[in-house]
Amino acid sequence: MIVLKKRFFKISCIVFFFIPLSVAAQDMAYPIQGDGIYSFLRRWNRLDSTYVREFVELNRDRLNAQGGLELGTVYLIPPLHPGDVYPPKPVTFSTFDPALFGSAYADVPKNSDKLKNACFYIESGHGGPDPGAVSNFDGIELHEDEYAYDIALRLARNLMAEGATVYMVIQDQNDGIRDDKFLNNNYDETCLGEPIPRGQLDRLKQRVNAVNKLYREDRKKFDYLRAIAIHVDSRNETEQIDVFFYHSDNPKSIALAKTMSDVFQQKYDQFQPWRGFQGVVGQRDLYVIRNYKPASILVEVGNIQNDFDRRRIILENNRQAMANWMTLGFIKDYENNLTK
Repeated sequence: MIVLKKRFFKISCIVFFFIPLSVAAQDMAYPIQGDGIYSFLRRWNRLDSTYVREFVELNRDRLNAQGGLELGTVYLIPPLHPGDVYPPKPVTFSTFDPALFGSAYADVPKNSDKLKNACFYIESGHGGPDPGAVSNFDGIELHEDEYAYDIALRLARNLMAEGATVYMVIQDQNDGIRDDKFLNNNYDETCLGEPIPRGQLDRLKQRVNAVNKLYREDRKKFDYLRAIAIHVDSRNETEQIDVFFYHSDNPKSIALAKTMSDVFQQKYDQFQPWRGFQGVVGQRDLYVIRNYKPASILVEVGNIQNDFDRRRIILENNRQAMANWMTLGFIKDYENNLTK
């Protein structure tokens, strides 16, 4: 009996020895707090949407009643597809990858070097497991994060065309600049390549920490550094609003918000003189603008629940116009700082 046990032990060791370490490490894993299927798979570099279907098939009897993950339950990880690797190749963010703009917009024009000594951190609100405000237009769901992201991309491209260094804090490898009215909803956004947590405070801390880490190095290289968070507001459906600019108590943040508002006022007077501009500039104790190290503002571009605002936001030329006017606001604020 003892001989048999020893023989079994030797066989077990031999079998284990010949299992590739990568397979043993990736075959199954436990989720962490806040994980959904997308974030769980992203951590194992399973980025293609087909991995989700494979994961559900492998773990159908392990998912909870809502089809989600449970802490303390181990889940099987789909095998890597050809061409995919784990661990992923390290990604650096010293420069912005124009591929994020999508194939139609990846070629960034060179308009000027007005902003060659400027660095911008552009954060589109929400993303990943959090769609932000949700509205309905003719039976189609509109998610705040998709429209904020499209405006953010357009702003980033504009600033790069003027010679600026730009970081997109929230990124989606599959969604470039989109000219559609109805932007497909998904949950695969990341924060500079990292999965976005489910908890609200965790999400905010993640993006603040990412920006502040970059800022510590960038402030040695640039004369002007600013951060902007772009959101779509959600209010009573009867309330039509224009663009709101919120700032912290930082004097540079206040100056930027006022300059942005002045530019929008001028553009409304130019293109809609009969309507007027009802935008707001105000101080808000918002987590991101309070904790970002670079001077920053948070912009609300309309009320996604209001029919007029909603129709304005879904038109790509309006999203582009807002990005253009924000660009002019940044250029003016940059020039104001140079004169000081």
